[in-house]
Amino acid sequence: MSRKLSGEATGAELHELDEILNNQPDAAIPVHLISEHWNIAPEADEEFLEATYHLHTQRLMQEGYDLELNRQETGSLNLETTPRFTKKNKLFALGAMAVLVAAVFFFTFFNNTASPAVAKAAQSEVSTKNGSRSKITLPDGTSVWLNSDSKLVYDNENFGSSIREVSLTGEAYFDVIKNPAKPFIIHAAKMDIRVLGTAFNVKSYPGDKTTETSLIRGSVEVTLKDRPEKIIMKPNEKLIINNDDYKPVTKETISRIKQQAAIIQKSRPIIELGHLTLFPKDNSIVETGWVENRLVFSNETLEEIAVKMERWYGVTIVIASEKLKKEQLTGIFEKETVYQALNALQITTPFTYKVDKDVITISK
Repeated sequence: MSRKLSGEATGAELHELDEILNNQPDAAIPVHLISEHWNIAPEADEEFLEATYHLHTQRLMQEGYDLELNRQETGSLNLETTPRFTKKNKLFALGAMAVLVAAVFFFTFFNNTASPAVAKAAQSEVSTKNGSRSKITLPDGTSVWLNSDSKLVYDNENFGSSIREVSLTGEAYFDVIKNPAKPFIIHAAKMDIRVLGTAFNVKSYPGDKTTETSLIRGSVEVTLKDRPEKIIMKPNEKLIINNDDYKPVTKETISRIKQQAAIIQKSRPIIELGHLTLFPKDNSIVETGWVENRLVFSNETLEEIAVKMERWYGVTIVIASEKLKKEQLTGIFEKETVYQALNALQITTPFTYKVDKDVITISK
C-alpha cells in the first residue's frame, strides 16, 4: 500500500494488492483511511500565524524596540537593538493610557448591566444552515466538521478544566485529540458518547427516524439516555437507534430488562450494532462521505435520500407517491446541482419533478 501511494508500485504489485482487497473485504476500510489521510493537503493556519506575528511584535515593542517596516523588496523588519523612547513612543503611551482609563471607567460603571452579556459569551455556539458545512477547531485542538443544519455548543469557561463536553444537534464528524486525563463527552438527544482520542461520526437530527454513531478508529463508550444499556464500540462499527421505537426504561422496569433481548429478534430492533457501509464503486465510507463534500447513499430509500438532499442543497423536497418513497437507490454526488442529481436518479427510477421556488415535488 505504501508503494502504491508513493508511486513506486509495479503493475504486478498493484494487481496483487487488488486481489488481496477483494479476498479481504475488512481491509478496505483501513486502506481507504490511509489513502484519505495521505491525500489531504496540509492547511496553513493563517489566523494562528497572524496572531503569533502580532504577539511577537507587541513583546518587542514592550521591550522598547522601535520596529520599522523595511519598504524595500525584502519586506523584512529592521530592529534597532538600542531601546529608544521617541516622540512617537510618547504619543503611543499617552494614547494607550487614555484607552486604559476609559476601559476601567466603562467596566466599573456598567458592571451590573454588562454581567448578562458576559455570562452569555461563556457559551460558544457554532451552527450551519441547510446547504452549508463547516470545520472548527475546539480549544483543545480537536477538529469538528459540522454537516448541514447542525449545531455544536460548549462552555468556554469550563471546557477542558476537568472534562471536555459538547452538545450536538444534527451531524458532526469528530477527530478528538487524545487526553486520558480529560475525557471528551458528546451529548446528543438519545445518547452520551465518551471518548479519549478517536475519530467518529455522530448523526442526531431532530425528526430523523434514526440516531447513529459511526466509529472510524479508536473506541467509544455510548450511554443511552433513560436506559441501562452501555455499549463499547470498536473501529468500523455503527450504532443505530430507531427513534420511533425508543422508549425510556425506568427503575421499576430494569428488573424486566432481560425481556428486551426479545427485541433483537424483531425485524426492526430498537438498537442495532453493525458495520460501516462501503460504497460499492470505490469502497469509500458512506457515513463520512459528507466530510469530503460528497453526498453518498447506498441502498437507501428515496424518502431517506430526499432528507439528505434537502440539507445538502438547502431545498424542500416533497414526494407525492408512497410507492416512490420506498424505492431504493445508490449514488454519489460531488459537484452536481440538485437538478443534475435528480436527473441522474431518474435514470434508474423513473419519476417526474416540478420546481416552485425552493420546493421540489417528485411524482410518478
